[in-house]
Amino acid sequence: MSLYLRAMPLVCLAFASACAESEVSTARSSLSLEDRIAACGNDPRVIAEVVSLDTCVGGDLFFRETFDGNGRTCATCHPVDNNFTIEPDFIATLPSGDPLFVAESNQDLAELEKPPQMRAFGLILENVDGLESPTQKFLLRTVPHNLSMGVSVARPPDAPPGSPAERTGWSGDGAPNAGALRDFLTGAIIQHYTKSLARTPGQDFRLAIAGELDRIDHFMRQLGRTSELNLATVVMSDLRAELGRLLFLVNCNRCHGNAGANAGLILGGNRNFDTGVERVRNSALAGFSRDSGFGQAPDSMGGFGDGTFNTPPLIEAADTGPFFHTATSVSGAPAHNTPTATTIEQAIAFYTTFAFNTSPGGVPPILLTAPQIDDIGRFLRAINAAFNAQLANKRLGAARTLADRFVNEHLAMQREMLRLADVEVKDAIEVLSGQPQLNTHSVELLREAHRLIEDARETSSATGRSMLSQQAHQVLTQAYTRLGTNLTLQIGDGTVMF
Repeated sequence: MSLYLRAMPLVCLAFASACAESEVSTARSSLSLEDRIAACGNDPRVIAEVVSLDTCVGGDLFFRETFDGNGRTCATCHPVDNNFTIEPDFIATLPSGDPLFVAESNQDLAELEKPPQMRAFGLILENVDGLESPTQKFLLRTVPHNLSMGVSVARPPDAPPGSPAERTGWSGDGAPNAGALRDFLTGAIIQHYTKSLARTPGQDFRLAIAGELDRIDHFMRQLGRTSELNLATVVMSDLRAELGRLLFLVNCNRCHGNAGANAGLILGGNRNFDTGVERVRNSALAGFSRDSGFGQAPDSMGGFGDGTFNTPPLIEAADTGPFFHTATSVSGAPAHNTPTATTIEQAIAFYTTFAFNTSPGGVPPILLTAPQIDDIGRFLRAINAAFNAQLANKRLGAARTLADRFVNEHLAMQREMLRLADVEVKDAIEVLSGQPQLNTHSVELLREAHRLIEDARETSSATGRSMLSQQAHQVLTQAYTRLGTNLTLQIGDGTVMF
């Protein structure tokens, strides 16, 4: 495969850690790998053993390394406090000087993006089918989150020879070279970090060295979940969410096994399907080339690929839209029809439409009523809230450890860890509030956890901060257990990096 990004924009991240007071500098792109390793050796999270040295180095590269390019990092499109993705509402909050907008401010990069479509739909320009004509031969794709990739990129065991080593990106072939997650950054740098469309290594950017690729790969596999659910043993507390779980097992589990990214089939693995989604992209995008998904073989519609797209995980889905590789319209569903799907219920509704049920992936067809769509939505919202709670608890535990170990040293880091825990708590409240009377007792407990975390952030007492963090952890655990049983999720140590 050519040396360019084939799919998901890991246009990674110039996230300035949102805490200017922090001793964690946001201007470390000039560090050598050896210097970065040494710096992480002194990171209080490493010293306190809440994160490994390799995870720290990988996270620091992910959030801060520009690779001598245009100022973008992985966090430019995968910010930690927006579920590691971007969509129009979030983009609208960014300042004009954010590296995401280099095409608007740098004449040499004027055609690196399509700013109107990026702002309206969260679409990033991708030269997924070759860089020989980057301003003419391109696609526009949304930014998928990169949570839980450690359990989401497994190549199907029956994949044909020559297939990518792992499944990355919207079309499942997002990495150059061997096509492994480790290779993804190479394509991202060439596609998104460049100072000009000439994309000359050593002039427009530098490529990551082996040790950097290894550590970013490690970090991404430790971000979010490191385990799967077993939906056969899960029981949801909300009656309609439980009905949604049963409906999910019948209608959705064959592609999203256990609400993850791997097929619930005998051989498993992360698989591609042609779901007909490209036929119903928002009409405002009619002037742009058809996206034909996986591969580079020309198709009859003027695109390149076999029409298939990769399966994303669904445990994280309710608050990590976009839900499809493009701005997807829903038409003819029993409910939730819309020009662009922006809620989990709208995404579910797509799978009841003519577009899906007449596609190669729509066999057998999915037939749901309007209440059943909402029931599956309630189920996915509840397990998403459980995931939010576990992420928050991971960060609360780390904050408490730092307070106990270092008292008021590294105070800015402790407070930022608490802030990011609170981001997940507020996400869980918002997710559960998206349908009426969904786990209302859990919502009350989440609001109490939010108040405790706010108090912990404000106090100048390390003892008080530790105690309040522990209380918030206990309340969150109560909220989590009231969502259902056997919602067991292991969270990687990459979650405490920022």
